[in-house]
Amino acid sequence: MTKRVGRAWAGLLLGLVGVAAAVPGASADCLRRVYNRSGLVLVARQDGGPPATLLPGQSLPVRLSRPGQLDLSAYCGIPGEAGSPVLQRTFDYEAVLDRCFIRFGGDLFVPQLGRGFIGLQETAPFTVNNPQQGDIILGPTAQASCPVQRVILDRRG
Repeated sequence: MTKRVGRAWAGLLLGLVGVAAAVPGASADCLRRVYNRSGLVLVARQDGGPPATLLPGQSLPVRLSRPGQLDLSAYCGIPGEAGSPVLQRTFDYEAVLDRCFIRFGGDLFVPQLGRGFIGLQETAPFTVNNPQQGDIILGPTAQASCPVQRVILDRRG
């Protein structure tokens, strides 16, 4: 082998090593959102982590990187002071390669029609996998039994 061929091979190897070091690792993460379009205060917790509070009209980005769970609780007021939640749901999610979605429904006809075709698991008042696969919305039609705050009028002053 001549010096010229040896240097060509060395340059080629160094070039490949440089390209491999410069290319970042491929990520299988999906960035999805939890929306609160109701009049309730929503508390979201991913995989038992710290809670995040969503006031009415807010949304929260969540990173789905592996199969896990989202725990959602809705309160009439401030979560610490309002007592127990009026709505509470736990949703399992899948995050495989570039496919992130909320799992719901039974296993009947999964190979033919996909999961969730037959509504064996109720998700209401939450809407799942809409507008994107993996998104969750607490919609404006969420009916909760919240006590009505009474306003006392003082006619003396």
